[in-house]
Amino acid sequence: MGFPRRLLGLPLAVALALGVTACGGDDDKAAPSADAQGCVESYDAATDYFPVKQKLEHATNFTLTYARNYQVLTVKQPSPGAKPQTYVLVRCGTPEPALTGELEGAVAVETPVRSLFSASTTHLPFLADLGVLDVLKGVSSAAYVTSPDVIERVQSGAVAEYASGQEIDVEKVVGAAPDVLVTDGTENPGYQPLREAGVDVLANAEWLESSPLGRAEWVKFFAALTGSEAKADQVFTKVAADYRTLADKVKNAEPTTVLPGTMYSGQWSIPNGGSYVGSLIKDAGGTYAWADTAGTGSTTLDLEAVLAKAEDASTWLVVENGWTKLADAEKADARYAKFKAFQTGDVWSANKVLGPGGGNDYWERGVARPDLILADLVAILHPDLSPGHAFTFYRKLAA
Repeated sequence: MGFPRRLLGLPLAVALALGVTACGGDDDKAAPSADAQGCVESYDAATDYFPVKQKLEHATNFTLTYARNYQVLTVKQPSPGAKPQTYVLVRCGTPEPALTGELEGAVAVETPVRSLFSASTTHLPFLADLGVLDVLKGVSSAAYVTSPDVIERVQSGAVAEYASGQEIDVEKVVGAAPDVLVTDGTENPGYQPLREAGVDVLANAEWLESSPLGRAEWVKFFAALTGSEAKADQVFTKVAADYRTLADKVKNAEPTTVLPGTMYSGQWSIPNGGSYVGSLIKDAGGTYAWADTAGTGSTTLDLEAVLAKAEDASTWLVVENGWTKLADAEKADARYAKFKAFQTGDVWSANKVLGPGGGNDYWERGVARPDLILADLVAILHPDLSPGHAFTFYRKLAA
């Protein structure tokens, strides 16, 4: 189980989410006896220690099942091409099950965790929305963080930076002994030494989800770790409802033609119709020349091929940190000026909020809040339906 864990200093929200009260209930359904940190004081094999059970509606890359005193969390694809990984999340103060049979090879973790190292900025808004940001004790690189709260914690020393040069400082992580280190959905060479040293490395691969709400539902992954299941249900229910309301708003509108993306290293990656970006464009009342392309990934083309098929697209959507005016796009490649959207000035970049180190909030908070991204896109593609909209992530390039 890695390093011993003491559930000290957890936020009050965690204890409340676990049903911990000072006096217990007033009938035979009273909350299980637990200390202020959510650990069971007197284990009863007949008690269900997970009164709030999470159900997944949109996420497809992980599953959650329940026993009385532990959850089984399985990430189907921890990183591209990797085999499924199972984690047994045991309520602290209760016995760990035998890791045999279907649980053979699983990693056991006591929960609620009290310290978490994060390998991706996409984790940060989930922790913040759950009210458990205090469990965050490490980030891989502070340069990519946009959250002022997390930046302040890094600067104060409350949150450590453990891979500023993209290479994990194994000794630093081992010395800090976090309850878990949560990955960014890739397999870093530094993870195996950490596992061997007793650090529980848990895969988080929300980026492999193809739908916006599927990615956002990974808030329930962090809720399972932190004991904030009830809060996760509230958070995700609102995000999903707001997203669906926006999508319904433009359902009968004439689709606006969109040009998505830009060139990178001489190639233009166009999102396929079943991809995350493709879903956002469709749900915002837009369409694009490759919307019918099958698959969840992207199609790589050269600029001339994109021009041939999408030169007349009405709106150009990019995510370019350094672009604030049309001249920046033209400087990057003079051929961009051939697109109709460039000529009419209808070019938008999701770079409104950047961190001091260059991190982009679109890639951070946007993963947890696709409803806010969709609201921006609806206002861009159908401004008549969103008068006075205050943009969260996007801004129009200046002439």
